[in-house]
Amino acid sequence: MWKLLPVCLLVSCAAVDQQGSDSDGDQSESARVVRQVQLSLGAPSPRGAGDQPSRRSFQIKGVQGWLDETGAWNTKVEVHHRRLRCAVYETGIQLGRGSPACSNVTWLTGIEYGTRLRHCNSASRVHAGSGTFSHAVDRPEAVNCLRVVVRCEGTC
Repeated sequence: MWKLLPVCLLVSCAAVDQQGSDSDGDQSESARVVRQVQLSLGAPSPRGAGDQPSRRSFQIKGVQGWLDETGAWNTKVEVHHRRLRCAVYETGIQLGRGSPACSNVTWLTGIEYGTRLRHCNSASRVHAGSGTFSHAVDRPEAVNCLRVVVRCEGTC
């Protein structure tokens, strides 16, 4: 009898896990925002060598990047996955205009995502991505705020 106990527990846990994954299936089909940070952009840096566009940088714990006057951007965002089962995370940014503290922001663009990475086993990863806001911002100097967004699909 005691020899069968571990087998019964194993089968019982597998059945519970299967039921959990069925109910998670509906949630995992759509991505959801799990983190967002609003930041103000720094002052533009002077033009670099070779007529490099001037850049404005942003940084807060776990998030850093820049936006240049042509609309090109680059980010590095630490993303922490707190589950054993896998999920897919994406990071992106959105540009806006608001008060110096970035309250009451009018968002001028949609969210542009630059990374898509799979996390498993409580892993933390750095998402390094880039992109370009091509025609969405007519006057990049009017942008003074941005939002960094992390969204997740799966067991988040």
